[in-house]
Amino acid sequence: MSDYSLVLSDDLLQLFLNFKNGKVNNPNLVEKFLNYYHVPHLTCVNQLKRIGNEDTALLQLLASQGYIAQSLEDLVTKTRYKLILNTEKYDYPYVNIDQDKVEKNFTLTFGIGENRDKAIQLITALCLDAKFILIFDRYFCDRWNNTKNLFQKVIPHKNITLLHDDHLTNKTSEIKKINRTWTIKCDKKKTFINAHDRYLLIDNKIEIILSSGFDNLFSTNKDLTCVIRYKS
Repeated sequence: MSDYSLVLSDDLLQLFLNFKNGKVNNPNLVEKFLNYYHVPHLTCVNQLKRIGNEDTALLQLLASQGYIAQSLEDLVTKTRYKLILNTEKYDYPYVNIDQDKVEKNFTLTFGIGENRDKAIQLITALCLDAKFILIFDRYFCDRWNNTKNLFQKVIPHKNITLLHDDHLTNKTSEIKKINRTWTIKCDKKKTFINAHDRYLLIDNKIEIILSSGFDNLFSTNKDLTCVIRYKS
């Protein structure tokens, strides 16, 4: 496995070095860059010279490692994630930091038998100030012994609207018994229609994907991955 994570285009390498030296001319671009950046990046002697960087120690180190005149496409094959961050191209291996299908999100992964308390605590905190929460899981009611914990432990006990794609209908009366201040409605927008994965969408801004369903958030019988992403 490579010690380097990814490669930067010339303009983003210059941006990174300026930022490192306290020079920030474009804060918005720096913010977008940091949303994607993983340390350390891989560069080469020629790329540093192209942007006018004459860091002798770094140039000597790269030369000693054999990173002298490679193209960005050659360099990226030596990295961990095989990605080049840039601001113009979208075709692989390039990732455009302005907007791309590739995102840098928070992920929690649990193996069989591993405690999921941290995921439960984090999702609970994310829901705390919510006004609307959309729950999408075709098998939610079939696994009620575990999934009811979502309402007992995670959803805040306050006036809030819970949306669903008809998957909660069979348990609506039982959910209302847990907290009568909740409003439960079908999602008229059909946000996740035909989706395979399971989702929790908070105020249409924070999306949580649960790879093996809500029941495995409260059970350790199967593995589980939670992906938390902000929808801009």
